[in-house]
Amino acid sequence: MILLTHERQWRGGETVVAFGMFDGVHEGHAQLMRKANELAALYDLKSVVYTFSSHPMATYAPEKTPPQLETRSEKIRSIAQLGIDAAVLRPFDRAYAAQSPEAFVQAFVDALHPKHVVIGFNYSFGRMGAGKAEDMRRFGEKYGFETHVVDEVQIDGLPVSSTRVRAAIAAGEMEEAARLLGRPYALCGVIQRGKQLGRKLDFPTANLLWPEGKAIPPKGVYAARVYVDEAWYIAAVNVGTHPTAPGGPPTIEANLLDYEGGSLYGHHMRLLLCDFVRSEKKFDSLEALRDEVMKNREQVRTYFENQR
Repeated sequence: MILLTHERQWRGGETVVAFGMFDGVHEGHAQLMRKANELAALYDLKSVVYTFSSHPMATYAPEKTPPQLETRSEKIRSIAQLGIDAAVLRPFDRAYAAQSPEAFVQAFVDALHPKHVVIGFNYSFGRMGAGKAEDMRRFGEKYGFETHVVDEVQIDGLPVSSTRVRAAIAAGEMEEAARLLGRPYALCGVIQRGKQLGRKLDFPTANLLWPEGKAIPPKGVYAARVYVDEAWYIAAVNVGTHPTAPGGPPTIEANLLDYEGGSLYGHHMRLLLCDFVRSEKKFDSLEALRDEVMKNREQVRTYFENQR
């Protein structure tokens, strides 16, 4: 997939463009991208996703910006996995936001040469979100592209939305989050040195720093799939602060059940949180904590055996 930071960087031919914030690239967003790919294949065009590199609220009211479902790199990865040819991750600033709806359309028409545009039923564009689906259809007639409006995607009779995904994560409902996203919720980063508590318990862990601005589920233990060093493992992942051995910032620690290699410090790790095992709690001793860790490891193993 070609990655662009401005529509004017496009050097290809005519396109199908899917527009949206794509916060989390959930199943509703994926439906737009599948439609773009379908049209691109049908008319021998290139599929392009047009989105932003940051949430618009970060420009106007940073303190009100919702927790991220994906970092920029995770968002790029999710879009690429859907088979899109190119993605424009446009910086969002006040000057950009001040464009009239028609100025917005003129800019992408001149740069991306769209023959088809795909938007969601509730998509808005231009200054104060004044442009709506009917406006895009009208501009399409003027500038030579056909507008396709994708209906609301529902699961269990309720709309799929980034807000609903966040609510599932906040409640620790990881299987629900996975249904809405179309994949398990991910936490990624470079493995850091921690408090060495897992080593004291004979269960070394691979630790990630607490990701600022990212949606984090409740503190506790989770069953996860882990990708590190070009291999997959299952793991018991602790999200929290170690109330049995307090001190230091909250961390995310993965105890890889079948890993037999050496140190992983400095390696990139991707955690897919699949199921909630238990809440964070304080134990009377490290021995009691060790017994609980052994129990949690078996719970995780049983969970994944039942998924086969």
